[in-house]
Formats: sequence, structure tokens, C-alpha cells
Amino acid sequence: MIRYLHHEVTPHIIHRDIKASNVLLDSDFEAKVADFGFAKLIPDGVTHMTTRVKGTLGYLAPEYAMWGKVSESCDVYSFGILLLEIVSGKKPLEKLPGGIKRDIVQWATPFVQKDTYDHIADPRLKGRFDISQLKVVVKIAMACTDSNAENRPSMMEVVEWLKSGVGSRKKEIHIVKDLANETEDEDDFGDDDTDYYETFDKKKNSRRVPRLPSRTR
Repeated sequence: MIRYLHHEVTPHIIHRDIKASNVLLDSDFEAKVADFGFAKLIPDGVTHMTTRVKGTLGYLAPEYAMWGKVSESCDVYSFGILLLEIVSGKKPLEKLPGGIKRDIVQWATPFVQKDTYDHIADPRLKGRFDISQLKVVVKIAMACTDSNAENRPSMMEVVEWLKSGVGSRKKEIHIVKDLANETEDEDDFGDDDTDYYETFDKKKNSRRVPRLPSRTR
């Protein structure tokens, strides 16, 4: 659906509020994107807009949250957060002792660096998941949530990666060591409903195509 908004519909649409509660499942378990209240139409030749921030904390791309610079890559970032949320069962933001807030990317990064992907999986699965597929999904999520917007893939690339890396694989269940189910205080965050203004930047899109991180043997 996001790929359709970004690459097929004319003019292109940036949703600006991709999150778990805005993704619905129909009777066939097909995902549908809901709530287009913050959506923006992208005129031809425009690569990004500058606008006041709307959306949900924890899902906002850094350049959008800090400078109001919105583009299709902001939806890609939010989708990456959603992927991590699905595989881990964690919320996008969590409150640590001392009132410090940590986002799900900061939480997952050390496990990716140490190649301990099983620690990212939702502990409620009790180890019953395909570790190879888990790695693929997490690596795609990490590419989507790159702090540099120019390094993020397009949704067209993300869909292809998911199809080739997950959808085409034979289902295999591996039992890994059960993880301790830690209970942490977590906060829910609402939307920023401020009004917005916008300016247009008609610079040519020079974004390079990022590479999916190589798989760990």
C-alpha cells in the first residue's frame, strides 16, 4: 500500500503517520493503511517539503522531527519502526529509569552489532521462529531507519527485499534459547496536531540506492 502511494498514484502521497494502529487487517489478513488525515500530496518534480511536524513520536524520522523536512523516506523510516515493533513486541519508545527515553532502534542496534538477533524476537514466541527470516526482516528495518534519509531504500526496494528475502523462503522453525521476559514501564505517546506551513524544494532527487546489509553467515 505504501509503495502504491509513493510510486504509483499521481500525485504521489506521503502518509506521515505510518504506525501500528493505522495498519488494519481485512478478513484475508491483507494489510490496509488507514487515517490519511496528515497525508501530503507531492507535486511533480518536488523531492521534499518543509512543514510543521505532525505524527506520532517514536515513528518520526529524525530530519522530520527536528527540521520538519518531510519526504517519502519519512514513511520508509516509520515502516522500519513498525517492522521492529512487529518482530520484537516492543513499543517504539520506552521509558528507562531516570526518565530517559529510548527508541526501538537504539534498543535493537547492539543486538544487530553483536549478531544476537534472537534477543530481538518477541519473547512470547518462546523461540519458535525462523532465525534466517528474522535476520532479514531486522536488517531491512535497520536500513529503513538509517539516520541519513538519503541512505534509506525506497518502498519499492523494501517490498522487493521482503519478497525475495522472506516470502520466497521455505518455512523452517528453529528453537532458540528462551529469553527472559523483562517487564519495563512504557509510555504511550499521542499525535502532534499543530497546524503546518509548507515550502517546496524542486532539487533533483540524487538519492543513491542503499544496499541491504550483508547477511551474517
